[in-house]
Amino acid sequence: MSAISSALAGILDANQRVQSAAQKIAQWGTGQAADTVSLSDQAVTLLDAKNENAANVKAAHIAEDMTQATLDMIA
Repeated sequence: MSAISSALAGILDANQRVQSAAQKIAQWGTGQAADTVSLSDQAVTLLDAKNENAANVKAAHIAEDMTQATLDMIA
């Protein structure tokens, strides 16, 4: 698996975790799942996903820079 593919998989995973946390937070607001949703846990999930997303974007940029540097050496 290439570095860019790995970074993209990480971004998609982080986005899925954000969607899941947002869904749980929205349910809490309606009172449907008030007993089972911990807002602090969901806030931690959102922050963790944000950091994971930023790290994967950085990894993708570095992989792109490395690829460009390799192509520059060949040309």
